[in-house]
Amino acid sequence: MVDFGSIPLDEGIKKELMQLQIGYAFQPIFYPDGKEVFAREALMRPKGKTVIELIKEYEEAGKLHVLEVATLFGAISEFNARGYSEYVTINSFPAESLTDEEASVFDAYFGESKGRGIIEVLEYTVVDLKKWERKRDVLRKKNLSIALDDFGTGNNNVLAVDLFAPKIVKLDRSVISDIDKDVNKQERYFYYCDYMHKRGVLLLAEGVETKEEFEFLKSNEIDLLQGFYLGKPE
Repeated sequence: MVDFGSIPLDEGIKKELMQLQIGYAFQPIFYPDGKEVFAREALMRPKGKTVIELIKEYEEAGKLHVLEVATLFGAISEFNARGYSEYVTINSFPAESLTDEEASVFDAYFGESKGRGIIEVLEYTVVDLKKWERKRDVLRKKNLSIALDDFGTGNNNVLAVDLFAPKIVKLDRSVISDIDKDVNKQERYFYYCDYMHKRGVLLLAEGVETKEEFEFLKSNEIDLLQGFYLGKPE
């Protein structure tokens, strides 16, 4: 568990954070060879409840911001404690943003990881430009890279790519599943490859679960891969 007492934050939010019992697992993200690790995704592991239950609880209490701070600080603290040297990706709630004080402390923590922090923006498919722009501006001020998660599940993904200018776009499992034998998915996939690569965006296939999916993707322009076939959370 993370020792939030050692982090110089507002005492009120620190008290709430110290009551949380959250651990972290890290799932590797691979280069196309399926062997060399590019990054590790931080996965929240709350004690006694699921992540969805925890998010719902804090959202209903109007304290989603507290949970975001816990996720960001907790993940980078655990990442550093384990001595990882790759990039680290951490989920972020799009409607929330850090205070100036929290941002300055957060910057210091990411400095310890030698600038290898990537924030995964979730739930960006709903069109709310003001929220999108606020989150984008907060992330840019901290000079962090951005990844768009669950790409291919909504209607406004292309708009999000133009808005956030992400380093990485993560193709959802629904796009990847059985792609080796689904012609329609292959056409969609190659469209995404062309679109992202013209913009200098890395395309990551998440949820790779079979040898056939892996072989197809690594032979057809994919930049990064993630999934249980390649490596499970540790």
